[in-house]
Amino acid sequence: MTDARQREFLELLEPAYDRLSRYALAVTRDEMNGEDLVSATVLAAYEQFDKITDEAPFLHFLIKIASRLNKRQRFRERNRVPYDEKLVIKKQDSGPSPETAAEIRLVMDALQTLPERMRETVVLFDISDLSLEEIRRLQGGTLSGVKTRIKRGRKRLAHALGVRTSEEKSIQKKQESDRPYRSEERRVGKECRS
Repeated sequence: MTDARQREFLELLEPAYDRLSRYALAVTRDEMNGEDLVSATVLAAYEQFDKITDEAPFLHFLIKIASRLNKRQRFRERNRVPYDEKLVIKKQDSGPSPETAAEIRLVMDALQTLPERMRETVVLFDISDLSLEEIRRLQGGTLSGVKTRIKRGRKRLAHALGVRTSEEKSIQKKQESDRPYRSEERRVGKECRS
């Protein structure tokens, strides 16, 4: 807006300002809310000033804006409920506990380390509970490809989180059971040397 338009706006606003303030106080029935309504009205009028084409009185233009802003505010306020501390204390927190929230954050961060298609497959299957066939239809490809992405994604997640998978545990258990005892190792070692 040019300086000339700004001066014109201020010249029109000055004689209408007191009447606008009285109107705002009357409709809001509160001095602070009235001042807020006047401020919002002046700002909206300033922003729309270049769009004025007719020579209607400027006060009518301001009152129309103030009326609409007040109605909008009352519409928003109708769903507000007064604060009741007793009710707040009784209300249970529906969010996760801090420990659970931390664990969720760790899993979400670990998910971000997976390649995008694999991450999407794991999320669709394990979090969104979609069937393998539904995932295949969404992502395309084969059913075995979906199963492979899920298995590899879970394995990478477990590795990223430092959790051993059941497959890794069974391999380690088999290796431990196949290992000869120390005394047998010594005996076998002596026999080989002789």
